[in-house]
Amino acid sequence: MNTENWTLNIIESTNGMVKVLPNKILFDKIQNRINLENRVSNKWIFIAAATFALLISINIKLLKSCATKSNTQSETVISTLSTTNLLY
Repeated sequence: MNTENWTLNIIESTNGMVKVLPNKILFDKIQNRINLENRVSNKWIFIAAATFALLISINIKLLKSCATKSNTQSETVISTLSTTNLLY
């Protein structure tokens, strides 16, 4: 019963609230400041995204080619050092 009264008191406490209206001049100043902010055009965002994707694809291609070369080079070194399959 006590919690029901507490909940009811909280809900009824909002009955006397009145919506506050903002100062018109202040609101207009804020809106003007927001509108004056420099925005980045979609063209530049697209160029940045395309450049980023291109750099990632180039890096992946280079990493794959380096890994392939590394394997063949190590196989070549091993084959020249060991002419037989004796490990001792």
